[in-house]
Amino acid sequence: MESLGNLIKKAITVQRKPEVEAVLRAEIDHLLEQSTQRFRSGALAESLALGLQAWALIPEPKANWDYYPQSLSASFVQDYATLHDRENVHQWIEVMALMYDDPDHTDHLVLMTEGEAMLQLGDEARACAVFGKIYALYGKKGFAGHQKPYLEMLRKQRPTGA
Repeated sequence: MESLGNLIKKAITVQRKPEVEAVLRAEIDHLLEQSTQRFRSGALAESLALGLQAWALIPEPKANWDYYPQSLSASFVQDYATLHDRENVHQWIEVMALMYDDPDHTDHLVLMTEGEAMLQLGDEARACAVFGKIYALYGKKGFAGHQKPYLEMLRKQRPTGA
């Protein structure tokens, strides 16, 4: 009889998506290390370009792989928001939702990333709509730490119900 720990490990392994092969992972990681260095030096556009090169290395269909598609797509939303590139923010929000298997936009991370990006772009109405969805799905618990002000903003926009 197997231990409970081994059964849990097997269940988790079965549910996870496959990882990109090791040689390709090393190439992606190298590009992402360079991207991080550029980001830290303040060269966001260069950092983003390197991240997009790493993205291009992920085999299709990208949504079938673990970690990189999810992490990178969420980062691209944030980076494009910082660059105030509205068109790419909207594009990458949709890509991110697909990478997280969340076409209906109900995942907390997907929603919060979208809401924060909308705030950064100055689209307070859309940000509040997204934060309203978070509240409807997760209640007050959907707003923790640095996210608490978003709940307050939502309450000011919608005095009743939030």
